[in-house]
Amino acid sequence: MRISLFLLCVILSLSASARDTTARAPYNYDGAAFRKGVTIATLAVGFGNDYRSSYTVPTGFEKGKTSGFAPILARVEYAVSNKVSLAFNAAVGSIYFNSFRLDSGYNGLIRRSATNKLRLLSGGIAAYYHLGHLFRVDRLDPYIGGGIALNNLFYTAFPEGDSTVEKKSHTATPLLKAGVRYYFSDKVSICAEAGYDRVSMVSAGFSCRIPGRKKA
Repeated sequence: MRISLFLLCVILSLSASARDTTARAPYNYDGAAFRKGVTIATLAVGFGNDYRSSYTVPTGFEKGKTSGFAPILARVEYAVSNKVSLAFNAAVGSIYFNSFRLDSGYNGLIRRSATNKLRLLSGGIAAYYHLGHLFRVDRLDPYIGGGIALNNLFYTAFPEGDSTVEKKSHTATPLLKAGVRYYFSDKVSICAEAGYDRVSMVSAGFSCRIPGRKKA
């Protein structure tokens, strides 16, 4: 959360410094990085998964090492105006939680190991407010946004009682993000984002911009 708050503060401070510029002349959106009618597809890798960091085991189990893959994030976004876009967000990931349990045997205590695989599938909707008119850099697309995400969790061997069970969980989570894109070509940009949705605190990846049809 600290990283996302820092990024948000940077964007707000820069926007405040740009007010004098925006007051002098209207902004021309024709060559802007973000403008009405464009569709943006994003693919990124996330870091700082909350389900991974907050995972615990009940009494009688001992937590072991955690492994797995960073979540892959995808988004399709459409600009409904020169400043606002609506988007569908999705994420997939898998994490392996290793744990140990002490059982009684004929020759004393036996330390049994178990691996609990978490499969994560997330989907949600969000609205984003784009701040390019404040910075006036044609290739730059800073934004902030919010929405809701439905995170679906599937555990293969969740520790419960003195055994393990399959478990499913579905949680609705607020989605709050601040990010920026920089286009190094007409269609492709690098992007970075920070915020809260329990799937990733920060992410980095690439976006592809598809211009809308121009009116004759």
